[in-house]
Amino acid sequence: MFKCFALFCLILALPVAAQAQTSRVEGMAIQGDYIKDYTGMYTYTSSVNNVGNLVYGELGINTVAGPLDRAVGAVIGDLWEGKYGTWAIHMREFTPQLGQGDVTSSPSPGAFGGDPNSNTNESFDLMWGRKFGTTSLGLRLNRSYARSESDVGIAAPGPLLLSDIKWDFEQGLGTDPNFARNILGFGGGLGFEMSPTTNFELSVLYQSRTYTTRTETGGTLEDGGPATYQLAARAFWQWQPNIMVIPAFKWSSFDLSTKDSTGTTNDNSLKSWQVGASGDWTLGSNDLFILGATVAQNKVDQQEDITSSGFANGTITETFTPQIFAALETHVNNWLTLRFGANKGAWHSIKTENNSATPAESERIKDSPFNMSLGAGVKVGSLQLDAVLNDNLPQNGLYLFSGAVTDPMFSKVTATYSF
Repeated sequence: MFKCFALFCLILALPVAAQAQTSRVEGMAIQGDYIKDYTGMYTYTSSVNNVGNLVYGELGINTVAGPLDRAVGAVIGDLWEGKYGTWAIHMREFTPQLGQGDVTSSPSPGAFGGDPNSNTNESFDLMWGRKFGTTSLGLRLNRSYARSESDVGIAAPGPLLLSDIKWDFEQGLGTDPNFARNILGFGGGLGFEMSPTTNFELSVLYQSRTYTTRTETGGTLEDGGPATYQLAARAFWQWQPNIMVIPAFKWSSFDLSTKDSTGTTNDNSLKSWQVGASGDWTLGSNDLFILGATVAQNKVDQQEDITSSGFANGTITETFTPQIFAALETHVNNWLTLRFGANKGAWHSIKTENNSATPAESERIKDSPFNMSLGAGVKVGSLQLDAVLNDNLPQNGLYLFSGAVTDPMFSKVTATYSF
């Protein structure tokens, strides 16, 4: 009990330093596109040049099985006195979602805005960047790979033994390999100064995502297309001394097609786009208020039931017109900072079109989903911690005082060391 109390006091002592983490962004329930934060380098690769020198540790999300989605990485800007640019390396337990720093944040808003692929065997993720005057260049190379071969056959669900598996089988042989593909990714981005008050960033991420399953009888199941990509652009416009406007655009495409042993291909895809803007107000000495909106759409086009929606041929379209979001980060004193934020689908709909039926059937659901997050953190010497707090913490507090259980107290924790 007293250890929990001490940890609570520790985690609330959030620093006022500028460096931040994935837990900071997720603790405000906003997308990283609309805030200046080092985690933007995962989408906008040229911003790796602006990070400086740091070592970070993703300490994981709390689960019944223990902490998951852990990582350690470093960004070094003065290696060889900076003559050869900025270098970054990321070592992770799980492959993050496309353009993100972990598996818990999504590239787009909505129920269908997440990356459908999952791979627990990331080999490496390397980044390099360099500044040329007022222009910045950033490059990225990443790989996630798993394979199992056997001369005696691999037992799996179904009547046939498998001889070769090239996908993330460690999630379980009952896993759909279409959502556990191996990955080879490339990325590149440019950032440049458009005017004394405006900077612009443009980035492209491309990933070849593949899977193959071979049986002892020679049958083959494989992907019907490997291409996954994301195009992202944003600007930072210093409209007023205390107001920064950030417009952003993003387009993502995931090829989820499959091919069976007869050569028949089922074309499946998930495509997402969004256009939005935020106003980031600096309040008082160093507090931050963010208010913005984004119009977004996620569309699944399937020729087999990859979404478990009950039909094979059809589409599912999710639309925000718009989603609005707001967040506050306030430095209570020189050692304490608290954060909270929320997003709201003001006009949100999901339209399902079943083209397998005769005649075709359609259904539309309209609602206004709401999501809110809380965040806090601590600075111990040169080590900075951020945490996403349990939603029940403000009401329950600590067991020491209320007798109510808040478990886990922190759903996610990240550490950063700047030098």
